[in-house]
Amino acid sequence: MTIPQRMPRYTVLIAAVYLTVMLALTGCTVKLISSYDEATDRAVTDLQRKTEAHLVVLESVEGLPECTFDHHKQFYDEAKVDISAITVRAAAIPKNDITTKETTLLASNFDNLEKLHKIACLSKDQITLVRSHFNTSFTAILKLELAKRRGE
Repeated sequence: MTIPQRMPRYTVLIAAVYLTVMLALTGCTVKLISSYDEATDRAVTDLQRKTEAHLVVLESVEGLPECTFDHHKQFYDEAKVDISAITVRAAAIPKNDITTKETTLLASNFDNLEKLHKIACLSKDQITLVRSHFNTSFTAILKLELAKRRGE
């Protein structure tokens, strides 16, 4: 078998196209999710702390006149502002749909807590359950943001 002295032009052209495509594909990465957002991370962490402080206060005033909703209205108003700001920021970031949905679920948790508190003071058992739901939501958002930071 003899090796041809010159390769046909179409073979060279195909090899060049193949090489160009391979270089383009290895040089580009497709991102399906937004990058890490430090402001969202900080805001969610701050809101988690405020929420935990609120739940600790509710536990300490169980059965006292100070347990009623009216004594804690300021927390709910501030929490609505905080979660709205987090949700708007998340929605403004391209490819951030998962975080946006998680913040919407978190807002729903705050609405439900407010409705429950308007009905009556919360018992320690109810607060334990509420805390668990909130921590699940906060953890989901923070885990996603931290995974983004690590590039996962």
